[in-house]
Amino acid sequence: MARYKQKRQKKLSSWRKLKVSREFKHRLKILGLALVVVFATIVVSGAVALYQFFAKPMATAAGAVEGSVVFPGGRFNLLLITLEEANEPTSLIKELSVFALNSNEDKVFVAKLPLEVEVLVPQGFGAHKLNAVYSLGALTKPQANLDLTAQTVSQLLAVPIDGYIVTDDAGLGQIEQYVGKGLGVIKLLPNFVTELRRSLKTNLTFASLLQVGKFVWSAQVGGDAWDISAAELFDWSRLDLELQKHFLDPKIVEERLKIQILNATEKQGLATHVSRYVKNLGGDVITLGNFERTDIKQSFMVATDQESHTVSRLMEVLQIEEARKEFEGVGERADLTIILGLDCAYRVR
Repeated sequence: MARYKQKRQKKLSSWRKLKVSREFKHRLKILGLALVVVFATIVVSGAVALYQFFAKPMATAAGAVEGSVVFPGGRFNLLLITLEEANEPTSLIKELSVFALNSNEDKVFVAKLPLEVEVLVPQGFGAHKLNAVYSLGALTKPQANLDLTAQTVSQLLAVPIDGYIVTDDAGLGQIEQYVGKGLGVIKLLPNFVTELRRSLKTNLTFASLLQVGKFVWSAQVGGDAWDISAAELFDWSRLDLELQKHFLDPKIVEERLKIQILNATEKQGLATHVSRYVKNLGGDVITLGNFERTDIKQSFMVATDQESHTVSRLMEVLQIEEARKEFEGVGERADLTIILGLDCAYRVR
């Protein structure tokens, strides 16, 4: 009897991906279709409307880092934050998901995070429930709502966040009503665009936002989404194995550079933490260790091929600005060595 219960529990393990609810998939389709309809209607409405639409920038979320992001195709990780109230900086998070867009294979994978779990929030905030992270950013000067949320999610999953969309249920409901009017929405274009601007805040350029909408609408959305449990979120070995199925960068895998990561600070475990990012992107980490110095302030890389995709992508993800051809004390075992300084310690922990 005990053996039967054990097998039954294994079958019901939360590691099995959970079916996406019809409502969730419906909302996803509506979001993608709304952006496609916007593009179609502004084209029909004429060149002037098209110019005005693109000339006026989209609103960014509270506490977002300045600068627009382009959807380049290929792999792209999109953070979707559904708030209780999109225009309220102290709003709690109602739903938090990472969309792994893979235009090469025409697929979208969704990982949903547990909101009631208590996590260690970066920037010195300590332990808080995940649903409160966005509101915590309102306490900083300047505000860091979006930046704090994206940094927290990125650290928990050890995957980069390339872009974001912030919205709420009320806004999505309004967009759904407009989309349901079909071509009749052309007459209501000014109201529809106004509602779209109010309901969606993003760091994507307009062109990229429309590309993402078109892709999400037409792509193969997996029949399963991963509804991550609290236990799974902190079991890094199993968590990362699952994430790597959907977040690997095929170019990094193809290049197969041998990578070593050296901690040049007194922060314990920094190299191990950064190695999760590298491995989840497909990097081949052969060595983890401490550098001979612990006073390096600015992180840098030592690479035999500084033009490789692996080097450029990891520099972007880890926000490292310098790549050198050689450096004393690094050795010759690896094709790429990442020296972690104090700047990286404050960013990724």
